[in-house]
Formats: sequence, C-alpha cells, structure tokens
Amino acid sequence: MPPLEVQDKVLVKEEFLDTVHGRVACTSCHGGTEPAKDRAEAHVGLIPNPSAEEEPFCATCHADQVEAFRKSLHYTNNGIVNLETGVLAPRVNPEKVDVLQVAVDNHCASCHITTCGDCHVNRPEWSGGGFLAGHQFRKTPNPVLNCMACHGSRVQKEMLGQGPKDQFPDIVPDVHWAPLGMDCTACHTGEWFHSPSEEYARRYDNKEAPRCEDCHAGAPEFAKVTAHQMHAMETSSTLLQCQVCHAQPYNNCAGCHVGKDDKGLPYFKTDRSWFDFKIGRNPDKSEDRPYDYVVVRHVPVARDTFAFYGEDLLSNYDAEPTFKYATPHTIVRVAPQAESCGSCHNNAELFLTEEDVPEDEREANREVIVDRLPPAMP
Repeated sequence: MPPLEVQDKVLVKEEFLDTVHGRVACTSCHGGTEPAKDRAEAHVGLIPNPSAEEEPFCATCHADQVEAFRKSLHYTNNGIVNLETGVLAPRVNPEKVDVLQVAVDNHCASCHITTCGDCHVNRPEWSGGGFLAGHQFRKTPNPVLNCMACHGSRVQKEMLGQGPKDQFPDIVPDVHWAPLGMDCTACHTGEWFHSPSEEYARRYDNKEAPRCEDCHAGAPEFAKVTAHQMHAMETSSTLLQCQVCHAQPYNNCAGCHVGKDDKGLPYFKTDRSWFDFKIGRNPDKSEDRPYDYVVVRHVPVARDTFAFYGEDLLSNYDAEPTFKYATPHTIVRVAPQAESCGSCHNNAELFLTEEDVPEDEREANREVIVDRLPPAMP
C-alpha cells in the first residue's frame, strides 16, 4: 500500500469539527495543556495515540466494546505469540521456549493491532499509518485501507481477483466483493468482532466466527442442488467444505525467515508465494468443521524460520501438517472444479497428493495427503 504524504497523515479536516468526536475538546482524549501560549506548551503531556494507552480513552464512552475487543485475536495475538496454545506450540523445542519467545516477540507481533484507532480513524501502523479521512472516525472500517492494509498478501489478492493472470487467466474477484458489493464487515461483523464470549487460542477455535452456512444453508433452494445433496447435507456420505466447490485458486507462502539487519532492526522474508488450489483430507475436524475434504494451503513457517536466533528452535516441526485447513476469499458461484462431477472426481490436479508435498514434509502431512482419488464418474 503506497504511503501517504506527511501532511495527509496528520491533517485534521474541517469536516471533523461537525462530528460527535469533533465536538469534544482535543485535550479530552489527547491530553496536553490548555490554554497554552505556544505549540511547545500545548503539547506538554500530549498523548499522540489515545487508544494505544493501557487504559484507552475510547473506553470512556465505549467500555463494552473495548473490553470485548481485548479478547479477540487482533488484540491478544494468541494464535502466534502464545507458544503454549498458538499455531507454533506443537512444533516448539520445549528446551528453547525462552529463545523462541524472543524471536516471536520481535517478528510476529508487529502486524497485529492493539488499538481502536487502527480500524476506526487511521490506517494501521503496519501499513504506514495516517488518517483515513482527516481524523474523522468511521464506525465501519474501510475494507481496503484498514482490513486489507494488514491482510494484503492473502485476502486482498484473493478478494480482488489479483491472482497471476498468466497462470490463471480466468480468475475473478470473490463474488461477495464483485458483483455483490459486500465489504469485510458483511461477514466479519462489528457485533462478532467486538463480542467474543471468551479468549481463544487460534482463529478457527472461535465458535462465533462466520461460516458460509450461516447465510446459505437455510435457503430453500439449498437442498434442491444435487451437489449439496451429495456433499453438503447431514445425510451426505462424504462431506465437503463449501470452498471445495466454490473457491478459485488462492495464495500460499513458504519459507519464512526472520532476522535483524545491520542496524538491529527486525525483518522477515519468504522464499516464495504462489497461487494454487488443492483439496486435502480435513486435518482439523471438529463439530463445527465435520468435513471429510477441505481446501488446504501451505503455511509460511519453515524448519529454519528462526535460525537467526539459534538451532532447533522448532525441533518438533513435523508435529503438525504444513498444509492447513483454509478458508480463502476467492469464492464464485460455480468454480471450474464444480462444473460437473467429472470435473473433480479422479482429477489428480485438484487433490493434494504425495507428489505435491516436499519430501521432507510428507510425514507431517500424512493425514492431509489424499492417497486415493474419488473414482471417476460413470
């Protein structure tokens, strides 16, 4: 995302003064000194980012939302930084947890937001910061400037149909984005975002997360579709995740490596990213995800992701698959693999087979690899 000009980052537009927040004294949120005879005196005690405080000023009026937000993964970042319950937990070398924690804190926490402002008044610091609209607050975050500013490598490329056209010339934006014109909060609603009933360790552990079935399974025409009868009903002999039939190719990443440059600043880089579509056996079955087959994507982490900090920090690397349950934002009504039963059945290109998995990762992915393709249709 291109950076804003300095003046645009900080300019408070006149229109702000006519808003609810604009009718509150600046010092009510930002502190400082008033009255003051000059800029230096006015800025004594200034709080540049009131929502970043340990007790954010937003809670003065929005206490319930702030309290609930602090249970969400955007705030806790438990899915990454918690080495006891997060996504790295099964891979960790138990004798080197302290060293790994330093690495994770240096590199894996910066892109997650902990302030209200990063969604409601400015672009996230991760993407360069700056006001969205001259300090005007927005109840609904801007899907591009806020949501995709952080979720760009996957969600933005997928949602907007920005996959490699040379490889997938027919890829189009997610149907919810175009032509339906829905933004992120149509599914990831403010009510959901600000009201988790409890803290959770990984994003798919959240029982209140949106699911395709929330909107579509109750439609009267749902059960009339032959494919749904075969693969999407409680009575179906083989259950498929909705994305198996309705997703286009999506982004994968591999070989993330972290370190510090000559100035001691932390950095990360990935060896490669690529669009692909692979169906695997469900590695994460649960009551909410009872599917037999799901789409899977490769995780960025590698055996030597944290090698800058020491050897064997992920000594249990094979404890979990490197191809994980995925919910890509590349949805269309009828994807190519669902044009007919024969488009999918016995089509090795679509399924995660042993040949698709790097040799040193095959054992870790044994429960995900499809070793027997669905039979060809008569």
